[in-house]
Amino acid sequence: MDNSQLHQPESKSGNRVPWWMILIIIVCMLPGLAFPWMLDLVVSGNAIVKGLTWFYPAYVICSGLIAYQCYGRRTALAWIILALLLLSHACFYILAFSTAASSLSGVSAF
Repeated sequence: MDNSQLHQPESKSGNRVPWWMILIIIVCMLPGLAFPWMLDLVVSGNAIVKGLTWFYPAYVICSGLIAYQCYGRRTALAWIILALLLLSHACFYILAFSTAASSLSGVSAF
């Protein structure tokens, strides 16, 4: 075996993320990136919920970047990350905009 056979460059199409997957990742990220601008609409008066509203876009960006990086080698993991991202959007929407969540903010678990 000569050295040229050992170090063959990988094909460019093998690791490249297709345009439709990039579009899906962006569409999945859009609801979470809008949360800081919707801070005035948050029903919960809890300071923790308002603080999480500011940090939530960082989680959304990290999830999108990780899904983008995973797609080339671990496609199933990228889809799982996007599914968790969509579930977190739903959970965060309920936490921030539900009146039931705001009425429970004063109730202690213990």
